[in-house]
Amino acid sequence: MERIYEDEFQDVLELKEEKELKILVSPHTYGNTRLILKEEGEYRIELAPMHSTSIHLFIQNKAQGKVRLHLLGDIQENADVKLGLLDLEDTDFELYESFDLKAPGARIELYTAQLCQDQKKKGDILVRHSSPYTYGYMHNFAVLKDGANYEMVANGTIDKGAREAASHQETRVLTVGKEHATKVIPLLMIDENDVKASHALTIGEPDENQLYYLESHGLSKEMALGLLSVGYFMPTIEMIQEEEIREKTREEMERKVGVYGH
Repeated sequence: MERIYEDEFQDVLELKEEKELKILVSPHTYGNTRLILKEEGEYRIELAPMHSTSIHLFIQNKAQGKVRLHLLGDIQENADVKLGLLDLEDTDFELYESFDLKAPGARIELYTAQLCQDQKKKGDILVRHSSPYTYGYMHNFAVLKDGANYEMVANGTIDKGAREAASHQETRVLTVGKEHATKVIPLLMIDENDVKASHALTIGEPDENQLYYLESHGLSKEMALGLLSVGYFMPTIEMIQEEEIREKTREEMERKVGVYGH
């Protein structure tokens, strides 16, 4: 399936039997698309934003079985891409992202937010700067409950000649359960001197003082842990443009992390 956007757009797509999608954004076009994965299986989504475009793409996994998602694309001159993935389902999920910033002024900002409980979530993300004056930022967030298995490889690569490129990444993992496994590999592969690059990584349990404070004000431990988890999902959920859908998604997330108790 192919989707071509021109001028200004706002779109909602549900992928079921059709699991391949190419999104072509014409020059000087801007807008947002919300994409829902409805069935288990392997998906391939290709972005082709032409020069001087802006697209916000929000993807939510709603499948009740294992999903393997491939996201890829070449980002052209002065194109601006913001992409968010939200995965709250109790199923295995594999994510493979590969984006190439092909021309000066190309920008991409990627968000992932995942809830893991007794299943495996795996991510492998590459942002390549093959041209000068490009910008990339990866934000990965995860909350791990009992039995979770989370892996994330975040790779920012700056090629020779891509001067004044900026490649940044952060991965934040909150562990609120037992017997979980976490493996996070931040990579910066730099072959140019005149660049900016950084990575940040935190993996840990909730702050005991914060938990004590919340429980002393009448919250159960489950509710307190849920409340502390909320901040890991909101940067991605806030990408949803429709206010009503954004609020429903926020409530769904709060229910699944335990904000409302059993």
